[in-house]
Amino acid sequence: MASLTWIGLLCVALSFYYGECALLLNSYFSDHMVLQRAPQQAVLWGTADTEGDIITAKVTGQGSDSTPVTTKVTQGQWKVKLPAQNAGGPYIVNVHSHDGDVTFSDVLFGDVWLCSGQSNMGVKMNQIINASEEIKTAQSFPQVRFTRVNFTQSDTPQSSVFYNIPWTTPNNRVFEYFSSVCFLFGEYLHPHVNHPIGLVLSYWGGTLVEAWSPPQAIGQCQHRSKRGPRGDSILWNAMINPLLSTTLYGAIWYQGESNSYHYDRYSCQIIAMLKEWRKQFHQQSLQQTSANFPFGYVQLAPNAPGDAVGLFPEERWAQTANYGYSPNPALPNTFMAVTMDLPDYDSPSGSIHPRYKQDVAKRLVLGALNQAYGHSDVIFQGPFPTAINANGDPHELTIEYDHGKTELDVRSNGFEVCCSVLNTTHCDDVLDTWVDAPISRTSGSLVTISTSGCGSRHVVGMRYEWRTSPCDLKLCSLYGKTSGLPAPPYITRSISEHNSAIIG
Repeated sequence: MASLTWIGLLCVALSFYYGECALLLNSYFSDHMVLQRAPQQAVLWGTADTEGDIITAKVTGQGSDSTPVTTKVTQGQWKVKLPAQNAGGPYIVNVHSHDGDVTFSDVLFGDVWLCSGQSNMGVKMNQIINASEEIKTAQSFPQVRFTRVNFTQSDTPQSSVFYNIPWTTPNNRVFEYFSSVCFLFGEYLHPHVNHPIGLVLSYWGGTLVEAWSPPQAIGQCQHRSKRGPRGDSILWNAMINPLLSTTLYGAIWYQGESNSYHYDRYSCQIIAMLKEWRKQFHQQSLQQTSANFPFGYVQLAPNAPGDAVGLFPEERWAQTANYGYSPNPALPNTFMAVTMDLPDYDSPSGSIHPRYKQDVAKRLVLGALNQAYGHSDVIFQGPFPTAINANGDPHELTIEYDHGKTELDVRSNGFEVCCSVLNTTHCDDVLDTWVDAPISRTSGSLVTISTSGCGSRHVVGMRYEWRTSPCDLKLCSLYGKTSGLPAPPYITRSISEHNSAIIG
């Protein structure tokens, strides 16, 4: 009903000027846009006044003269799949009906990625390290194009939204105000895939994951409702629902800071949100967006100097659905950029907004190449513990990484162990104590830590880089020697000092 009301109001407004309601395409579409390449089919949609009228769409240019496709106007709305187009362009897309003609020029076909989240997704190109140089470099990537959804909210699902940056290239003067992570992701990805990249930005600073989640996802997790742009489904209704008919290749997500005060609920909500995003994009795009489209996300960066544990470690863990790595059984076909080693306490935008977005985008691209584009040879994850061994030594633990397959680069120390007087296998954060566990030796994929800080108490847990801001720039404890990627934060509250623990 909401969409029909909107259509009716639009027709009334247009009839005041033109005498009738003309053929309209959704505001998403414009000259210079990127549509999804083959084998998927791009979807066009819009409104028209003549019920039952035939809508005809055709793609021409670059040697392509595809067969026109048609659909009917039903209840003032229409939707049609274009013939699958190979990557490239420019093309011309024409839509015709008895109500008129609409033509778009300089259209490219490539891969379309949605960029969403809160303010770190919105950090602009002119706010990052080496901004002038990055903005200049970007001019040489005219096939990486972008559009941005205007900030808006709604209590009910909307069918259309205003784009305050229509589709454009990095040569446009608005470029320096566009998302740095979003654009750099496209820029770094482009040479690897060698075809156009379309970027759709829909973000709002300081927002909760619940605001971006549809009601079906909200109902799966217990929480307290919020109001304003942090309210349940408020941004889903206004800034995601209007995009659902778009044929997407994938999405990247930079959000979580605002949920850190309720990290215990985040793991449920991100699982539910992603499931519903995938389901509804797939359905509304006439099954052209994959029902399991790739989804990359950014683990929280440091926030403030000092060694306080804070809330961020638990939130980082929750971002992974409590697995510590991605993809995982709860978050399939996902990839994660670890950023806890990228502090920027002097950032003019505040330490919560570090300027090292180039590293964020590069780490996301590695995940995309492996998970979204099938380059299994691309390493996209830092080392992850797969076994903890006591080895019979009462004062040491040896941690194996990646089943012995990854040689480690050790740069500092970031380990702690949990000491318990009462328990022998489980750490209680209230009753027990975490103490430093210095690295005593390393060899290949093994790290041995000293547990002597526990004294006569039982060693019942281990954690790694479990701080809001665990290290200086790129100086966390462990990296892959070949990849240079940081090991993600890790925690286990259940180990025995007398046995081996197989983690994965």
